[in-house]
Amino acid sequence: MKYTRRLLIAFLTFITGCFIAAVGSARLGKRVWSPQVFAWRNPLREPPRISLSTDSPLLISNPRYYSFMSMGSRIGGVLHFDITNRSNRPVHSYDCRYYSPSPVGNGSYGSQPENGLLPGQSCDDSISAHEYAPMTLTLDFVQFADGTTWFSNSPESTVKPDGLRAGAKAAANYLLTVMGRDGVQAVMTSLPRIHADVSEPFGAANNPEFGIFGFYCGVTNVAVRVEHEYEEGGPQRVKAFLCSYPN
Repeated sequence: MKYTRRLLIAFLTFITGCFIAAVGSARLGKRVWSPQVFAWRNPLREPPRISLSTDSPLLISNPRYYSFMSMGSRIGGVLHFDITNRSNRPVHSYDCRYYSPSPVGNGSYGSQPENGLLPGQSCDDSISAHEYAPMTLTLDFVQFADGTTWFSNSPESTVKPDGLRAGAKAAANYLLTVMGRDGVQAVMTSLPRIHADVSEPFGAANNPEFGIFGFYCGVTNVAVRVEHEYEEGGPQRVKAFLCSYPN
């Protein structure tokens, strides 16, 4: 009887979740759902652990699992959560990492909110979560809109200061060459493709002192700083910044 009752509760939970998803699926995130995908909140999964440094400029909160399926596909899972800027400065981008005892439940990614993240503002983020292994979410790196940065102190961090410095130095040297040849406007024009023009050295991503995204974030960091200097003072500020960048 108890077993039957538990099955009934699980079934009712599933049906309720399906109904809520059918009514409000448009609010669950455009990156995951579409009219061909049927989704429902999954309250039976254990919530992920959130591990953040006390000085982290961003907070992770409100984790919630969803299950989904589409025609001709097996049931999958996704974890949604909120990222909130608790600092007093606008955030340009951040690097999030997730890990678990399962070998398939580990990964990291960089995210740049479309319009940045103003102080006190939150955005919805999500990762694939097909496995049922316990998961932990953390933040490794935050870059502010003016190019200043924050690093976590985790040994497993995907972005480390040495890696960021190496990528930033390579990007600054490249832009200094562009400026000397074609001027500041050519520098500004080259920023959207800077990652194609400044290649990461072979093996840099595997350097434990760099972090797998350290060099990449360093290149981005110089692009952000150049844009900020241009907005604050035009071509002269960009020229002064690049000419004074440490070799």
